[in-house]
Amino acid sequence: KKLGYHSFRELQVDLVHSPASAASIEDIAVNESTKATNFKITKQYQEIIDLTYAQNNDAVIEETIRRIKEARRILIHGIGNSNLFAKYFATQLTTIGVVASSSSNNHAIYSTIACYTPKDLVILISESGETPEILQAAKIAQAYHVPVISMTRAVKNKLYDYSDIILRTVNRMSQTRLETMTMRCSQLCLIDMIYLNLFKTDYEHYLDVLDNSRIICSTKDK
Repeated sequence: KKLGYHSFRELQVDLVHSPASAASIEDIAVNESTKATNFKITKQYQEIIDLTYAQNNDAVIEETIRRIKEARRILIHGIGNSNLFAKYFATQLTTIGVVASSSSNNHAIYSTIACYTPKDLVILISESGETPEILQAAKIAQAYHVPVISMTRAVKNKLYDYSDIILRTVNRMSQTRLETMTMRCSQLCLIDMIYLNLFKTDYEHYLDVLDNSRIICSTKDK
């Protein structure tokens, strides 16, 4: 249940359809060749992408897109490295005309959420789902009845209790720092899934907005 499965049967089916090579991917060794390291990295990233896809069904992505389209304003927030992805996500949405913002200032985030209503949306990105600042943002959103979409690890954490929608990220544990990088890969994969599927819902409109944005930016550069 902590992994998000509704039954043991569902877990069994997922295990049967999991890539057979996943369990055989070894951790990176200090004395191995560059080729061996590169091969393992690509396999590990492929594994993370597959697991991210498996953990987030189409209905979750579609509901996320619906909430984004209906929201009057969107605030996206993360701490540390997750803040980089929050800014990336906000920028991607802004370029197609969605009113989205991001900030690394926690007090500004709290004040902004306190001005939001149920017609707005808060998206929180947290690797652990236990970060105090993120939980505080979630609590404020809940107090003001602002919908919360959380992008956090698949294993249940405190952030789950404040979330209307949960986007599950995964990582690969290792003795190197690669698990942190694979988590970023999972986050980026989810953001791009949402953005590109959102773009498809009104392709001509979003394309026009994006083209106009590029024209404005190029004019400013001149």
